[in-house]
Amino acid sequence: MPCGARSCHGDIVTKPDARRMGTLPTFPDDLVGVLATADATGPTAIPVSALWRADDHRILLALAPGRRSLARLREQPAVALALVAEGFSVTAHGEARVIAEPLIGAEFVVAVELRVADVSDTLGVRTLVHAGIRWGWRDESSAERHAQVRAALASLANASSGNSTS
Repeated sequence: MPCGARSCHGDIVTKPDARRMGTLPTFPDDLVGVLATADATGPTAIPVSALWRADDHRILLALAPGRRSLARLREQPAVALALVAEGFSVTAHGEARVIAEPLIGAEFVVAVELRVADVSDTLGVRTLVHAGIRWGWRDESSAERHAQVRAALASLANASSGNSTS
């Protein structure tokens, strides 16, 4: 659905010239973000499917304990997380830290909190986004594990802030 001179997605409506956003927008439960971390060898970006919007300035995400991105963010907590879906594209910049190792309720992953310092509307004035990253599972057990991780992230978010927004 074209949005003309504005970008739109659900509750998100931004003017193309509104480059900085005060808070994180709401985003769909099935959104896949792209996490950028860096070390001495340079930046690396990976897709992350287990995301939870804890509040206006925090995103929780889950990473496997052996992920090199996890090691990089431990050493250099400044990260960026690109969130792209139909009608919007934003990048959240901030500092990430491990807050649960392992994540209770999904002990096979580590919970990371991204404290967002800045959110940029990265959708260009002449650009439309028709879809974000499409993600799926090869088998039912993987889909169940993903649901387990998202539920554990939601529980952690609720315990730390009392907020249940995704």
